[in-house]
Amino acid sequence: MSKQTQVEQSRLPSPRYVSGFLIGISLIFGLTLGFLVSSLTTSLSGDINQPSTQTFYDESYLNKVYELLSDQYIGDIPDKDVITQGLIKGLISSLEDEYTYFLDPEESQDYLSSRSPDFEGIGVTLKFSDQNTEVETVLSGYPAERAGIQAKDIILEVNGENTEGITPSVVASKIRGPKGTEVKLKLYRPEKAEILEISLIRENIDISNINYKSLGNGIYKIDIYQFIDQSVEEFNRSWDNVASELKSKKDLKGLVVDLRNNPGGYVYSVRYILEDFLKTNAVLMYEETKNQGRIEYKDRREGRFEDVPVVVLVNEGSASSSEIFAAAIQDNGRGKVVGMPTVGKGVEQQLINNLPDESLLIMVFQKWLTPSGRHINAENPIQPDYKVKYTNEDFQKDIDPQLNKALEILK
Repeated sequence: MSKQTQVEQSRLPSPRYVSGFLIGISLIFGLTLGFLVSSLTTSLSGDINQPSTQTFYDESYLNKVYELLSDQYIGDIPDKDVITQGLIKGLISSLEDEYTYFLDPEESQDYLSSRSPDFEGIGVTLKFSDQNTEVETVLSGYPAERAGIQAKDIILEVNGENTEGITPSVVASKIRGPKGTEVKLKLYRPEKAEILEISLIRENIDISNINYKSLGNGIYKIDIYQFIDQSVEEFNRSWDNVASELKSKKDLKGLVVDLRNNPGGYVYSVRYILEDFLKTNAVLMYEETKNQGRIEYKDRREGRFEDVPVVVLVNEGSASSSEIFAAAIQDNGRGKVVGMPTVGKGVEQQLINNLPDESLLIMVFQKWLTPSGRHINAENPIQPDYKVKYTNEDFQKDIDPQLNKALEILK
């Protein structure tokens, strides 16, 4: 059940959280890699336990503050490891980059232990910036969708516990629990300045990343829930199985690729799938790094669906790899994009996993551009060729205006 109330300004999250683009990490209760991954694990070069001779901060200033705390602070001073982790988080925060973040050992363990696509929760992905955790996408067919939770809802409380300042991995662990049990959320919905209190019953969330079904008249819909699996190879094999089955359909006349609420995944895999839709030598995307400049990626193989009409569905929860796919189809004139403007995530991250205390650093190391050279961001997301809303009322009535528009285009 859901209770909604108008709230006064003093109770709202600060304008930086409400009007800014809140994103940094994606979770699917628990924390699957819902962001654009170019390299899952990267090692730091050199011996990271060897102290650096480079000074990039005011050491005497820092020591003075520590001495003051040691002499006069009435509480306990944390140990060296905790202080070091806090300093690193401060350093990362000073970058003001919502996609670069540091996970301490406890947060890293939550992250690593919850990468299975099969878990018990409510079916959403999360993102984080500063002090708030926000719903990034809502997975179809699970409790969160049925309860009316929407992308951009901000999680204020879980079971009465304030979540401000708590990282998404910890928020996720509080929401997860045995199926059949209840979890209570307090949410803030910026669009309507509402507080919502929602009770949900947890279910087993078993994500099959790629599915398809016939819509009749030779039209098939491919649902890609995320571009990720236990490995790139495993995901690509799943795609090959689906593509081979679809290719064998004698009545195949058109495809709808549904990327709504798809939070992203492997950049390698989205390029692999695109090669089945675009002509050889078509530009798939560009990447730009700090030191290498712009790198062009082209279609290098004959695709299975190069001549099959296609429409791509996106919405406010489509991010990263989903945006790469939609942009490549759009920029190459290969098909139409239907739905609502996307998240706007035009950067790639790498995970650095050999820090001395088993912490993790997830860092933006390059950005991607569309085939026409567009850099996608929060202010410049993918704009559908046909902007069509899909409301909660439509969902309750089992009406899908976005899919209906796609069928209209294909017919």
